[in-house]
Amino acid sequence: MHGVSVFFGMLQLPAVIASAAVPDVPDDAWDEMFDRAVASGTLHPLEASFARGLPIARRATFLAGRQALRQALAALDGNSRGYDAPILRTPRGAPALPRELAGSITHKRSQAMAAVAPRTGSLQHLGIDLEHRPTEADLTRPSIARKILTAREFAQVAQTGHDTLAGRELVLVHFALKEAVYKAIDPFVERYVRFTEVELELTQGQAEVTLLLPEPAVAAVRVQAGWRIDGEWIEAWASSHV
Repeated sequence: MHGVSVFFGMLQLPAVIASAAVPDVPDDAWDEMFDRAVASGTLHPLEASFARGLPIARRATFLAGRQALRQALAALDGNSRGYDAPILRTPRGAPALPRELAGSITHKRSQAMAAVAPRTGSLQHLGIDLEHRPTEADLTRPSIARKILTAREFAQVAQTGHDTLAGRELVLVHFALKEAVYKAIDPFVERYVRFTEVELELTQGQAEVTLLLPEPAVAAVRVQAGWRIDGEWIEAWASSHV
């Protein structure tokens, strides 16, 4: 996707998604890039300071992710000037937003995407993920199906065929959804969640989520999730509620 869009749909809440292209910046041009981003208001000086300390390979995705998140925040409150406080990181690596907001960032090599929503009602956290749709060239590579699918999910995907293009795409939809779910529940468990600890039942654009985690902290948590195909991308989102 490109730009900013407001969605309600599966999440059943007024959330905003925005995207930004990941810039291609020569290694010796980062100081100038950060200075321009700060001057334009798309990056806070404290964010720029943090990003200067990152390995060069991670700077571009950090920059694009923060720019997408600021677009989403500006669209959420109707403020064209954008959000003027720094958005750094929690100890778990999520964007550190004010308590009244839930948000998430994801990125690939060329694209970053961010989602934000007011934390009202039962909403606790958001999670999003962005994946490339598979191509014919991907069929020459081993499938990740057995690594990420539960036995029931694997049997359902088998009906489409794991080594067909449609089957590979269905596997990646599961992958993207689970990544989004992990982000939405991470504050409850604060650990790596295995792919087989979340089970999905997919319908068109939506997913029924079953959490198979042992922690009592998630016993009362319910998760909503959905996805869409947008051009070359699979976009997935999830929200956790108590």
